[in-house]
Formats: sequence, C-alpha cells, structure tokens
Amino acid sequence: MKITLQREIQLLKTASLFHTLKEEELRIIALTTENIIYEPSEVIVNEGDEGSEAYIIYSGYVEVYRKAENGKQISLNKMGPGGMFGELALFGNGLRTASVKAVEETLVSVLSKEKLYEIIRAFPDIGIEMLKVITERFAQTENRLMMSITPKE
Repeated sequence: MKITLQREIQLLKTASLFHTLKEEELRIIALTTENIIYEPSEVIVNEGDEGSEAYIIYSGYVEVYRKAENGKQISLNKMGPGGMFGELALFGNGLRTASVKAVEETLVSVLSKEKLYEIIRAFPDIGIEMLKVITERFAQTENRLMMSITPKE
C-alpha cells in the first residue's frame, strides 16, 4: 500500500521532528520515504542493532520495549498514527536503544539517513529547522532531568 503524496506530507507534519517545516520542504522529504507494512508481533527494530532510519507511523500501533537483565520485556511506550521512532539514528552513529514491534498491522514511512543527508546538502534550511527542533527537545529533556534530581525543600 502506497500512501498518497498529500497524505504523506500531512503525516510528516504531525511528526515532532518535522512540524516546523514548510509544505514544500515536507514534500521534498515525502518524495524520499519508503512505505513498509509490518504484521502483528513483527519486530521493526532491535535494541542494540545499528540503525540508519527513522519511522513515522501511518496506521496501526507499535510497542517500544527493552529487555531487562532477567530477559523480561519492559514496555516503554506505545505509539500510533503520527508517532515517530528511530530519529536519533538519523543524526548519530549509535546503536538502537530499544526494540519496537508492531502490535497490529502497521504501515510506516521510512526515512533513511542517507536520503536525509542528501536533502540537507541540497536544502540546508531543512537541516537548520530540524536542528532547532532537536535542540529544543534536548533542552526540555535537560530541564526535566534537573527537576527530577533537584532536592525539594
């Protein structure tokens, strides 16, 4: 199943990493994504694997989880349409920090690091806007962390 270009643009707009981009910038990204369907219980990414793609959920639901030392699966999050995971792989060289599996049949749009870098080289303003979003998210995370470790009086 292929998502229409207009629907792909609308979907990208809901993803936090892209919400500040203009429609023509979203169109450029939408033209480079690939659509994949995952069956229920199918693992999309594995914790510890190298990753170079981000996933935006078009339909269906996924569960994000990690395995504890005792092998037990610990659910971290569930996401549905408009949710995005794997975005750190677009900008880093690290390993996946969690596993993600489809809870039901799930259609995702996949954006590869390689294609994103080609877009940023050709359209630097897209990269700047994405960097602003990432910086803001980092600042929010840092603030939440500081609030959680600051002693209450």
